[in-house]
Amino acid sequence: MVRQVQPLGYVGSMLNFFSAFSIDTLNRLKKEGVNLSSLLFGNAAGLVETRRGKLDGQAPVLEKLAGTVQAGDVLLEKTPFRLTDTFIPGHYGHVAVWVGSEAELRRLGIWEHPVVRPYQANIRAGRGVVEALRSGVKMNTLRHFLNIDDLAVLRPRQMADTVRAEAVLQTLRQVGKAYDFNFDVESTDRIVCSELVYHAYGDVRWPTKRQLGRVTISPDNVAAEATGNGAFAIELLYHDGREQTAGRGEFVRGLLKSDVVRMARGGDGAR
Repeated sequence: MVRQVQPLGYVGSMLNFFSAFSIDTLNRLKKEGVNLSSLLFGNAAGLVETRRGKLDGQAPVLEKLAGTVQAGDVLLEKTPFRLTDTFIPGHYGHVAVWVGSEAELRRLGIWEHPVVRPYQANIRAGRGVVEALRSGVKMNTLRHFLNIDDLAVLRPRQMADTVRAEAVLQTLRQVGKAYDFNFDVESTDRIVCSELVYHAYGDVRWPTKRQLGRVTISPDNVAAEATGNGAFAIELLYHDGREQTAGRGEFVRGLLKSDVVRMARGGDGAR
């Protein structure tokens, strides 16, 4: 039986809901640029998952990934079995940064850096994946991250140790920040997943886009920098649960919309 909704009753319930927020709170949300509807929708849609990812629980994949990643690598993924992925434009739906192991950070000379020190326990426990989730910027393991169908590991073509070290420090500076439901790369107190890479590699001329007065960057914008002569190379690639070894750049190019690749190559982003 379909339940009928009485209009006046519905309006009343909505008024009761919003009365829980004070005027000061709503004004503060507006001032901070938080899109309340995006927040509410994102949290609801994020609960819908129809199955587990095709790479989830695959020991050979985890072993290969762990043996491939280096500090500062960028991780792109796709989860078509999650409702949230359906509403993200383009192919890839999420991006994260791998900050490395204790041994790597010691070699880079930043293990005892004041920015790294609070996260040493997490890094020792293998929680080196830094990602912006609806609950905020967190640190997770590679095993946790692999509940996905697609994976691309990107690495800067010119990977000087100083660049890697700075990328790690910039990434760790974002841990604990709230999720940016306004998707504005120019905000500094809140952050969305693709903004992690934007801030970690600030010298890259990212192909950003201006939407509704905000400067945004999508996971596909990040991926586009691994096509052609972009700033990144693809070190490992899985699509629909299967590894792709030949022509990775061209393969990813084929997954992206042509306008995204054109922005990356033409340098006509909003930045």
